[in-house]
Amino acid sequence: MTVHREGRLMGAWGYLPFENDDALDWLDELEGGGGDVIRRALAKANNGYVDAPEGSIAIAAADITAACQGNPSGDLPENVADWVTAHGAELTAEDVELALEAVGRVAGEESELAELWDDADEPGWRESLSDLTERLRTALQ
Repeated sequence: MTVHREGRLMGAWGYLPFENDDALDWLDELEGGGGDVIRRALAKANNGYVDAPEGSIAIAAADITAACQGNPSGDLPENVADWVTAHGAELTAEDVELALEAVGRVAGEESELAELWDDADEPGWRESLSDLTERLRTALQ
């Protein structure tokens, strides 16, 4: 949610995939490309310690991957839904597996985003990741 404080615009920060500035900024890159933009975002989360920005982007990319497989969250921004319609067929089962790995890494012990949400004591974040994981697994059945 975007917050206004003392006349200044504060950043967006929420636990759903498109409720943070990092993911929202990344959507500009997504709109300019195809499936490779998704793959690069997922791959960044699968190497070593995952910083919060890369984790947020990977979760958004994984959510888009699930949507491309017919399992959307229902919370897709309009521009993302348009991208799914135009490019969704480019993503394969291998991409779904990559997305599952990325979600697991972002939720894991070597993730700044997991540390931040655990410190915030917000169970909705982990619940949203469980839902995303289930939607991705369903796509592989």
